[in-house]
Amino acid sequence: MTQGKITASAAMLNVLKTWGVDTIYGIPSGTLSSLMDALAEDKDIRFLQVR
Repeated sequence: MTQGKITASAAMLNVLKTWGVDTIYGIPSGTLSSLMDALAEDKDIRFLQVR
């Protein structure tokens, strides 16, 4: 079986889902842009912006 490539952000979200995480709290920034892109495509984990 061959495995397709995924981004590190998508891999991180997959791990968080296996741990039962359904909500992430944070402050979006340029550093997190790839994570924010992955979260926009993922419907199982929601992101709540905090200040």
